[in-house]
Amino acid sequence: HSALRDRRFPPIQAKELPSLECTVSILTNYETANNYLDWEVGVHGMIIEFTDPNNQTRRSATYLPEVAAHEGWAKLEAIESLMRKAGYNGIITESLRKSIKLTRYQSTLFTMTYSDYISYVKETRGVAAPIINGVSTKLAMY
Repeated sequence: HSALRDRRFPPIQAKELPSLECTVSILTNYETANNYLDWEVGVHGMIIEFTDPNNQTRRSATYLPEVAAHEGWAKLEAIESLMRKAGYNGIITESLRKSIKLTRYQSTLFTMTYSDYISYVKETRGVAAPIINGVSTKLAMY
């Protein structure tokens, strides 16, 4: 769905398929953290939940484990970025950070190239190549 119907990006074209790969994160080991700093950069993803003090709106957001490390963030920077991602635009105080309920988790990444996918479809479904938006993706292989 994201590859073809996400309004934020143009749909993937058949000619792009041979160079694509898809990575899926399997999330595991959910734990309630003791506080907003009770997680490790590059090890844990986090889900935060808090109440916006300006309008009492419940806010939440998540980052996968690799996000903070990829961005080069320390814990505090990651938490504040995540609060902004949740839609909070006010002043971030220590009191507000302390009100965060943080759930940490880990993930395992699985990646499949397009050619791996075609092989999988052929083996499991007996079909040479899937059809995307009415176009045979077999054409993209050449």
